[in-house]
Amino acid sequence: MAEKEYRRLTRPRLRYKGVARATTRSSLWLGKDHVLSIDATNFTERYRRFYFRDIQAILIRRTKRRMTWNWILLVLLIPALFVENAGRTAGGGPRILGAILLLSVVVPLIFNNVLGPTCAVYFRTAVQIEEVPSLSRMRRSRKTIERLRPLIASVQETMGPDEMSLRILAMQSGKPVSIEVQIEPDPNRIEI
Repeated sequence: MAEKEYRRLTRPRLRYKGVARATTRSSLWLGKDHVLSIDATNFTERYRRFYFRDIQAILIRRTKRRMTWNWILLVLLIPALFVENAGRTAGGGPRILGAILLLSVVVPLIFNNVLGPTCAVYFRTAVQIEEVPSLSRMRRSRKTIERLRPLIASVQETMGPDEMSLRILAMQSGKPVSIEVQIEPDPNRIEI
């Protein structure tokens, strides 16, 4: 059986963007030498590859999205409490309606707080700083970055500082730069 080329790092995250409020599913996948970010909207998919050798930094910025949703849900909780209280006195159908309204506000409020603080994550390369929308909560972002850190370090440790600076200059100038790498024989290696 063939080995899978990609492993899932994050589950697809639904988000709404644009004037038409198009639903986008974002996910992050781990390849052999890169991370693949997929944004799927209705009939289109956008793929972005971030090679380990090109990633200069992974930036995490805490956002106020969680607090905003908490305030919105708390504002909606007040009328839901009034409807539920009115349903208790009336009994029957209004009581069930009040319980449904109350649960439809309380459950998302609890779920939003259990998931923890929100954040925005960016991958910085020599050419761009690109947001990774599938990482939106601090806990998941830190866990994913800790998984990627040794992979990035192992690839970038094999490049010497001279080779790394030449690659950065080549990317910034847009001109191809030839890089010569001399490999010294390993004295501990025994050839047969």
